[in-house]
Amino acid sequence: MKRFTVLGLAFAATVCAQETVFLGSLTSQAGVGLPNAHHNKGDFLLGQTTFDGTIKSYLDEAMVYVNAQIVHDALGAQSTNGSSAFVADDGTFALKLREAYIDWKGEMLALRIGRQVVSWGKADDIQITDVLNPRDESSFVASDYNESKLGIDAVRLSLLTEKTQIDAYWIPFFTPSILPLASGNPLNSQVFPRKFDGSRVGVPEKYNDFELPEKKLSKSELALRASAYTSFADLSLYGFYGWDDLPLIKYSPYINEFYEENDLDTLLVSGEYKRMYMVGADAAIPYGDLVFRFEGAFFPKRHIQTTAYYQIEKFVNENKIPTSERKNQAVGLAGLDWTPSGGWTITAQYVMDKIFDYNDNLDRRDYEHQATLSIEKSVLNETLTLMASGALDLRYFSSASELEIDYKLTDAITLSLIGDLYFRGYKYGMYGEYRDYSSVTFKGKMSF
Repeated sequence: MKRFTVLGLAFAATVCAQETVFLGSLTSQAGVGLPNAHHNKGDFLLGQTTFDGTIKSYLDEAMVYVNAQIVHDALGAQSTNGSSAFVADDGTFALKLREAYIDWKGEMLALRIGRQVVSWGKADDIQITDVLNPRDESSFVASDYNESKLGIDAVRLSLLTEKTQIDAYWIPFFTPSILPLASGNPLNSQVFPRKFDGSRVGVPEKYNDFELPEKKLSKSELALRASAYTSFADLSLYGFYGWDDLPLIKYSPYINEFYEENDLDTLLVSGEYKRMYMVGADAAIPYGDLVFRFEGAFFPKRHIQTTAYYQIEKFVNENKIPTSERKNQAVGLAGLDWTPSGGWTITAQYVMDKIFDYNDNLDRRDYEHQATLSIEKSVLNETLTLMASGALDLRYFSSASELEIDYKLTDAITLSLIGDLYFRGYKYGMYGEYRDYSSVTFKGKMSF
């Protein structure tokens, strides 16, 4: 009934609108593991055909905006989080509602109600303060940071002046990130291995296997952004009180109720979501062809994942499973954008992530930092675009890089060749564990 109600409202808005615009695209892509992908060499790691449609209907100061996708996945790799997509049982078909909202704008006030995608921060493809929207974490082969964002059901009230904007968000329903739960997903065995230290692992198969927050008013999320736009710089302050989009993984020894014994040879994997607080700020300072970008976030007493070994030890000795410890966390970024003449775009960033009062029970390192570099160049009257980007883990020197060539066959059709490469440093580091997912992807897209 709810689906028919939404469709009815969208149809009514379209009929009554003063202007209606429809935009769409059809994208088909196939990705294959490269020789250095070891276990996945020559295997298909991506096989999708996606129809993306957008409707914009305008009436006076108001607009109705709907963006949805229909996905066919030849690998059966599609997963759901129970709220952002309808997915077939075999993972081959998905219907996704990414955004659907009503937008109204007056002289000093603006209101947006419905499912929406929000962009916070000045970072390029790195999450610092950009914590409102969960992401589709079920694939990173030829993936795009912004396109992977999932919509949140929210009410946004904005106060507008000539040089400032204040946005207040109320998010009544929690939306988790999508995990690679489908058995046909190449990432499934990486995220949820079937063996751990000689023990069998019972992996989650659907989002209901995780302990989700209850749908109550007291479980809502709140957020605030205040931005100022001056001739010297663009500045923003952020505040967020809500839930971490990714679950804390819980490793539970199997409990045989009939024999009343604990089977330490079998671990059941589940997860739980915890509250999170964040305060942050960013700045973008232009100087000629350069733009200097800075961004920082502080997470007080954030729940940080503990290791499986620590959880099992606690279960054996104390019959409890602590999935996390609360620690202060600081994340920061300094970046530079350079747009010299000749159609070049160059972006460089340094990113740091620090956990205070660290101990070895945590399933991460105390200090992580990396550098990223992105170069883009358009040639042949902007029909051919060359892009190269990379990230280097500055602790263990593992790395990731992406090379992309886009060719405009016509104004509507673009053909792309994308290479994703992952390399181990002197330890696996941040990117080395994904070396089995080095791949080349062939992509065709038609926009209309």
